[in-house]
Amino acid sequence: MTSSKSTKRALISSALAILICVAMLIGTTFAWFTDTASTGVNKIVAGNLDIEVQYRTTADGEWKTLDNATDLFGAEGTLFEPGHTRVVELKITNAGNLALKYKIGMNVVSETAGTNKAGNPYKLSDYLKVATTGIQQYNPADQISSLMERLIFQKGDFGMWTARNFANFELEYTSNGNVHALQPGAAQILGIKVYMPETVGNEANAISTEKAAFINFGLNVVATQYTTESDSFGTQYDKDAEYPILVTTGDELQAIVSNATAPVNIVLTNSITTNNFVIPADKDVTLDLNGCTVTNAESHTILNKGHLTLTDSSADKSGQIISLKGNTAALRNGDNAVCVVKGGTISRDGANGNTWHVVENFGKMTFNGGKVVLKNGNGFAITNGWNYFDPGASTKHAVMEINALELDTDSSGIKNCRYGDLTVNDVTVTSTGYWALSNDYLGTAVINGGTLTSNSFKAVSNGAAMTVNGGTFDGTEGFVVQSYATSTVLNGGTFANMNVDALASYVGTGHTAQQSGTSVIIK
Repeated sequence: MTSSKSTKRALISSALAILICVAMLIGTTFAWFTDTASTGVNKIVAGNLDIEVQYRTTADGEWKTLDNATDLFGAEGTLFEPGHTRVVELKITNAGNLALKYKIGMNVVSETAGTNKAGNPYKLSDYLKVATTGIQQYNPADQISSLMERLIFQKGDFGMWTARNFANFELEYTSNGNVHALQPGAAQILGIKVYMPETVGNEANAISTEKAAFINFGLNVVATQYTTESDSFGTQYDKDAEYPILVTTGDELQAIVSNATAPVNIVLTNSITTNNFVIPADKDVTLDLNGCTVTNAESHTILNKGHLTLTDSSADKSGQIISLKGNTAALRNGDNAVCVVKGGTISRDGANGNTWHVVENFGKMTFNGGKVVLKNGNGFAITNGWNYFDPGASTKHAVMEINALELDTDSSGIKNCRYGDLTVNDVTVTSTGYWALSNDYLGTAVINGGTLTSNSFKAVSNGAAMTVNGGTFDGTEGFVVQSYATSTVLNGGTFANMNVDALASYVGTGHTAQQSGTSVIIK
């Protein structure tokens, strides 16, 4: 027996790389206030759903917080053989103020089949097992919890482990078939182990190191709101709140979106490449980048024809959408489509002839956060409306509202084009190559605030209809009104490298322009 195991240990060279992807998302069937407000003794406070997941690998070890870089079950190159076991303890804490439900699952990111001693293909996922302990309320002073924690790391099962299939592992906290809520401030613990049973034989024994099987998988914890809090109609208003869907490949992303029959929340657990990825007109998708990167193989990285909400829940806000192909946008919002950007970096590098716009809008687009980056090339960071052709119908408008956005470009910034309706409330634009914002080709622009800077050209160029109610405009060539502009009204703002005479005819009724050094301040 010892000799057999030694042989298997030598032959089974199956590397296991564990990537932990912890996804936290509220369901789409409810909404919460995003701020606080008070009048007299009345106060409205936003609800907050927040889950914290910690782990340790010994009973007396320090609790550590999971993140995308956590190596939970062992370093890459771990060899799994019959009997090999890796054990961890998880602590799930409700750190918000809303009751929640959660579930834990294994997510295979990638897997390469091997060839066994008989010459047949095999996959590690068919021979690995997952076992879990019962979920217990966490209280360091509680003897039952303390005993359970010690038993998790003792050899043997003591009747406390429940074996589960690896490939379709999913665990939700239930009792008598009913889902239980994790209340605000409460915590629960459980043990999870991944192992290869001792009964596995040569069917998972690689014929050689070169023919070994490999697997890369993630442990995912997802949460959504539970039906505890009440509104005017009882506690069931949020009963249909769904868990987010975890996605690891571009093909999987397209399939889920195409087949969706209701709004879907999607969380990326791995960086992916899309191949003509399209959100159809009748689909409602929330895409959480979760610190991952989306790139394109052929067409636009994301082409939205439906309703898209883009977010990034990662702690370091490292999620990206990148165009790597010429004549393609990183994000294109089609006719009649709706897109809301709340997070993520949308970018294109123009090196090697990859010239085009980063973001294109022909529908309705709102920026409530995020960042747009354009480097090393021609084109515009953002276009709103039809730049190169007339759609032939003046009643057809592209609508863009920018409430919060950071834009960095060494080319051109925002261009509002034919039949583009642009409203800027707050945007930070830094252009090192051309203008920060241009309004042209029958566009209508209203600027209520923001900081628009061009280090080598005009901060703003207006060749259509524009109203400025506030903001800071700092361009080496100042603020320019083209001769073919139809309307320019300046009701507020600070305009660098300008003089009063150049702007006097555009100052709105009831407002004044004052010279302050090399700048003009309109109040």
